[in-house]
Amino acid sequence: MKEREKIEGLTIGCFIIFSGLALFFNLWAKSLENHDYLRYAEVAREMIRSGEWVVPHLNSEIYLDKPPFLFWLIAIPASLHGSVTPLIARWPSAFSAWVGVIVLLLWGKRIYGTIAPGLIAGGILLSSYQYFFQARIAKTDMLLSLFILLSLYFFYLGYGEFGRRRSLFYGLSFFSMGLAVLTKGPFGLIPFIIISAFLIKERGWRILMSGEFILGYVILVLTVLPWIFFFLHRVGLQESIALIKETHILTRHAPIYFYFIEIWGQFFPWSLLLPFLFFYLWKRRIKFWQSGESFFFIWFIVFFILLTLFKYRASRYLLPALPPLALMMGGMWQKRGVYFLISLLFFISIWHVREFYWIKKDLSYSPGMVLAAELRPFIKESTLSGYRLDISTVEEINFYLDRVIPIFRKVEDVSEQFREREERWILMPKEIYEEVQIQGGLSMKLVQEFLYKKGKLVLVSMRQ
Repeated sequence: MKEREKIEGLTIGCFIIFSGLALFFNLWAKSLENHDYLRYAEVAREMIRSGEWVVPHLNSEIYLDKPPFLFWLIAIPASLHGSVTPLIARWPSAFSAWVGVIVLLLWGKRIYGTIAPGLIAGGILLSSYQYFFQARIAKTDMLLSLFILLSLYFFYLGYGEFGRRRSLFYGLSFFSMGLAVLTKGPFGLIPFIIISAFLIKERGWRILMSGEFILGYVILVLTVLPWIFFFLHRVGLQESIALIKETHILTRHAPIYFYFIEIWGQFFPWSLLLPFLFFYLWKRRIKFWQSGESFFFIWFIVFFILLTLFKYRASRYLLPALPPLALMMGGMWQKRGVYFLISLLFFISIWHVREFYWIKKDLSYSPGMVLAAELRPFIKESTLSGYRLDISTVEEINFYLDRVIPIFRKVEDVSEQFREREERWILMPKEIYEEVQIQGGLSMKLVQEFLYKKGKLVLVSMRQ
């Protein structure tokens, strides 16, 4: 028995190390090339620069698209390091994915009785397309997925306990739910809907009003409320309401069948086994419905239905639906570990090869980094302003030059701003420069042209 436990412990340790290496390897190599990924890193950078940790800002404007938890996780180590780097910006996602894989390993071992299903479930999740690549970008989705997973895991642990242990696990479940809300707003409350559906199936809906759950509700509120309170204290209630009304967070429309198609690509290669999984569950449906595995099925179905009914759709929203599929596949495939191991190693290698290809083309995906390097010899430490630049250009310049440049929309504002300055640099689109020259609204000298994405920007100096 001791020898078996020793082998199991060694196997678990090796898997944890392997999954960590797979997720963190080369995490620093790519620049923050995508507009959205750079945006979150830029919010964290401005948080450090301004010293304002309660109210997130983007380009000096209050940013309400996401709550601040991801920005805090990036900003804290970045403030110690001195700057936001690609590795620091991505570490919350990679670490969340790593913890998620470990939780699946433990959960699979608990419910199936051996380590094989947990190892297979963790490996399936790790090597699935969506999970692997979302783990290597600076966005909120992987962090949200972890907190949803933890909330459901702690509930499941508490459901089989009594007394103080049950209260502890339920409390951790609601605390994780609160962190999910601080990561992505109301989306973080989805675990409560899944838990409620499971309790109704178990005819245990009275637990929703039990003392342990009431304590959990208090923990949830105390986790979220302090940030809301301090935010309202800084910004004010009326202005906060106005900002929320002006914020357009969800804009991605897709047909109602969107996720029925996307699941095949996002869960690849393991999505190829989905027909076999559902056939396997159907054959043992009576026994399955009475077992603890039914929690995974309810989790997947409830989450998938909620996503389908929600009118704003994006493929990455499927991420929290992948762990229950991986767990059920771990139970189905637990006697075929060798085939799983070969597939795991093969696809982890394929995903890293694809990343190496992206790294090789990195500069073409990082126009802001290139532009910043070209601007720096001209402007040095002088003040740079922008005139009629689009928001993505401003974000990239701010981040890679490590400053916040003022943006002007009117000629009169530019003249007023630079009246008292000796060094006066302005960056603008070339077509806007030509338009201003024709109109004669500003006295300026063209210093340099820069290729940027599909157009050109010009750096000009104001004449005395």
